Amino acid sequence: MKTRDFIYTSKTTKIMKTGGTMNFLKKAGAILLLVAVFASSCNKYADDFKQLNTKLDALAAQVAGVTQLSTDITALKAQVTALQTAVAALPTTTSVNAGFSALTAQLTATTAKIDIISTNLNTLAASAATKTDLTTATTNIMAGVHTDLMTQLAVTNKAIADAQTALLASNTQQTKDVQAAIIANNTALQAQIQTQLNALQLALTGKPTDTDPTALTIQALQLQLKIENAKLDQILANSAMYNGDVNITTPAEVTFWSKKINVLAMINGNLTINTTTLTAKLDSVNYITKNIQTVLGSTAGVKNKVTVTSVANATVLDLSHLTSVSGDYTVTGVKINDSNLMGVGGNFLVNFDGPYAYPNLSNVAGNLTLTKVTKAAPAVGTTSINLPMVTVVGSVFDGVGGAGVLVYPDATSVILSGGVVNLTAAVATQVTLGSTAYPAGLVVSAPTAAAVVDLSAATSGAGAISVTTGNGGTVKFTKLASAAGGVTVNTGTSGTVDFSALATAAGGVNLTGPATVTFPVLVSGALTSDATTVTLPKHEWAIPAVLSKVVTLTLGNVNASVNLDSYNTTLVSASVSGKAQTTWAATAGAVATTASAKLTTLTLGGNLGTANLSGLTVLTSLTTSGQINFFTVNGATVLTAMNLGHTYYQPGNVAFGGPGSDLVITNNPALTALKSSGDYPRNITITGNGVLASLDLSSYHTKLLAAAGATTTITINTNALVGDYTNAVAITPTTPYAETVIKSADLSKLKTFIASYPAVPGPPNLVMAINIDKVTLGGVAGNALLSARMVTDATGAAPAGAHNIASGAPFAFGTPATGITIQKELTLVQ
Repeated sequence: MKTRDFIYTSKTTKIMKTGGTMNFLKKAGAILLLVAVFASSCNKYADDFKQLNTKLDALAAQVAGVTQLSTDITALKAQVTALQTAVAALPTTTSVNAGFSALTAQLTATTAKIDIISTNLNTLAASAATKTDLTTATTNIMAGVHTDLMTQLAVTNKAIADAQTALLASNTQQTKDVQAAIIANNTALQAQIQTQLNALQLALTGKPTDTDPTALTIQALQLQLKIENAKLDQILANSAMYNGDVNITTPAEVTFWSKKINVLAMINGNLTINTTTLTAKLDSVNYITKNIQTVLGSTAGVKNKVTVTSVANATVLDLSHLTSVSGDYTVTGVKINDSNLMGVGGNFLVNFDGPYAYPNLSNVAGNLTLTKVTKAAPAVGTTSINLPMVTVVGSVFDGVGGAGVLVYPDATSVILSGGVVNLTAAVATQVTLGSTAYPAGLVVSAPTAAAVVDLSAATSGAGAISVTTGNGGTVKFTKLASAAGGVTVNTGTSGTVDFSALATAAGGVNLTGPATVTFPVLVSGALTSDATTVTLPKHEWAIPAVLSKVVTLTLGNVNASVNLDSYNTTLVSASVSGKAQTTWAATAGAVATTASAKLTTLTLGGNLGTANLSGLTVLTSLTTSGQINFFTVNGATVLTAMNLGHTYYQPGNVAFGGPGSDLVITNNPALTALKSSGDYPRNITITGNGVLASLDLSSYHTKLLAAAGATTTITINTNALVGDYTNAVAITPTTPYAETVIKSADLSKLKTFIASYPAVPGPPNLVMAINIDKVTLGGVAGNALLSARMVTDATGAAPAGAHNIASGAPFAFGTPATGITIQKELTLVQ
């Protein structure tokens, strides 16, 4: 043994000591022996070794990562314990949010620690080059060392080598024991955490599935934990690392590597497996490959890669423990178990018959190629794709089309986290894509009946998105907030869509198939749909929807004019509410009809400037609420009653302002009763309602203010209101004057309100023309118009019909031929 080897061995002993894998007493005794022998031999050569010690210190710094490795493993164990504690606190509904936060924090810390340890391991892997440099330097120094030192050291080296051999044997066994214990504890911990997570998932969802967001969150945390445990396994196996390429392609190589599986957990080189000539030795091949956990490092600046070529055989090639590859990963052939692969530092390419299942793959630093295999006996084709977590830095290919253009005619399910631009899956019943945005657009064709296309991960669509399913398909956009490029969905008949987060659709939404459509937060954007039920509680309606088959329509936030005639051939029920406003000037919501042939039920609310309703030939129910400034119902042929609950003025909000309210109820031949709900009237017109026998206008109690142009007009006639009239009796020398009496329960409720207006012309001004249609005379005579009774009373012969100043009346009628026209005439009403 050369002296430089002895020195390197001493440093190795130091490294093994800091790794904590040797018995302390044995190590201490051996080190003391070595130091004593070395000191007695080298005192007089201190100056010669000064430069050598400098080199050794540099090497010690290089491999100090091993010392840090031990410390980091201890810290990691503490963090895993803390992680277990955080998870144990999760399974209660009240603490689930805090539990998730704690778990996430622990995982983040663990990941950071793993990254540090991985850096140290890479430094250790690179230390071979440093050792080579040190060997050269040591040789140069030792060229000048005295011959008698070499003679003396030759004797000493034999004793050191013997001691080292014994210590190494002890160290190897203790290392195995420690690793076995740590792995066993880690496995138990993982099982315990998994049990707790399963219990939490069951408590939160009521079933052990992954169909809701909470369960998916748990699934993601489970995967992250699994990744960290796998990294820990790699760290524990660091003493079993092979530097160099590993080829398993011939029987001789199988025999060779079968004897070295203890160093194959980590390979710092390329791995090549080709079973073409090894069909009779696949069990032996698997004996080797199932021990491989990671391929790391690089050769000449090129990251180390894995290339696997297998052949059709009943035996599955076992790479079940492989978790990471620093470079390209290429697999061609069939029957390989590599589903625990988590990260690939280069391109990822697989090409074999059957499913592509990589549920744990989280990162591909290059391109991802999932080669399409078409069904042709005996090949079953690419039957499914399951890569739910992968992030691809490059592009995704099917081996035939361009980037992101994927065609899988035999896949029954496609689960892919990202990179898709155009997907055709002719027999798929489940398609789940995980991209959060589609800047280049997206086309999905899954024409199987009842196929489910889940795009819940998408939050925005800068490009156009088009999805087609078979009849009864389901399309989910649960997080899509904006669709600048537009969305087109065709689910066939009886399909369903979920746009629960879509707020803006600058490019519009075009739906074909779903019978029921709800956009709970959609504010703006054109909508085209053949749905029969459409609910848009937030849509402002600046761009009217094209709804060719709508039967039930709900609009909750309109800020523009809604013309229900656009849907008059199908619309049966409508509910329209205007957007909440703080000033009259901002109120833009309006509703109009002129010929809605099928509309039977109409509900209005919110802040609407105008509701102008006419041509409602089959309307049977009309309900209002909120604030409607100008309200008109004309020609509702079969409507017998209205449930009016809207007001004009917003109490407490003076800034709302406005010109006053309108109530226009005309030519409704079946309307029997009417009760108003507004105030601040600008215009009350109730005419042509042939059977209207009950009128309640008591909601009006506040006149318009004395602003320029403020005028209230009240016109009531040609209805079916009833009353009784008693003529005035002229004054005589012996008989006092008796005033006219008009009995009308309908008009009496207006007396107080009308009396509030000024007696002299305003503002505010008051213009009236109020008539009652069936008025008896003293309770006995036949029915006549109120205006006719007033004319007779004013012009008839005394003593009856003596309402004039000459007969003792305090005032003269205004224009009796049109009924009540001045305020004083209302004082006669009882």
